[in-house]
Amino acid sequence: MRVPYGAEKEYFKYSLFLVFCNRITTSAVSAGSLLASKKAIDPVAPIYKYFLVSVTNILTTTCQYEALKYVSFPVQTLAKCAKMIPVMVWGTLIMQKKYHAPDYLLAFLVTLGCSVFILYPVSDISPYSRGRENTVWGVLLMMGYLGFDGFTSTFQDKLFKGYDMEIHNQIFYTTLCSCILSLTDLALDF
Repeated sequence: MRVPYGAEKEYFKYSLFLVFCNRITTSAVSAGSLLASKKAIDPVAPIYKYFLVSVTNILTTTCQYEALKYVSFPVQTLAKCAKMIPVMVWGTLIMQKKYHAPDYLLAFLVTLGCSVFILYPVSDISPYSRGRENTVWGVLLMMGYLGFDGFTSTFQDKLFKGYDMEIHNQIFYTTLCSCILSLTDLALDF
């Protein structure tokens, strides 16, 4: 995402294409796993629930890939530590989970530590040489990534608890829906 490629030294522009490639591969592997294990291939949950997970999963991954244009991979990896807060918020809203004061304090301190490290002034790391504002844009993309990822994992957990669902079944239908959505968006962009 940050390194030019090819004879013309171009930068990769279509993060959604990477999402599509990832999802079509995952869909094929999970379908193969379902067929090989002779487990039910029919959807267990209503299709719209798989689509909901797919939408947030596509947004998660697109934000993650786009953020790599502006922040380094180690910074992005460290930022994943801040995922606790979105997971706690979505867990409270979706699953009615209760967290205690030490849980909130720990999540806040970890997120604060990550934020200080991420926002610490560094030289321009944008491949497009547009200046420091790109790092802020990268942090905003990572916040989107963490928020959507927190929702995705929490809603997937709700599907597992609400339906007698095998993991490969959920993976297959979620990634199949993601393939449809991302391919549709890619086709509309061209």
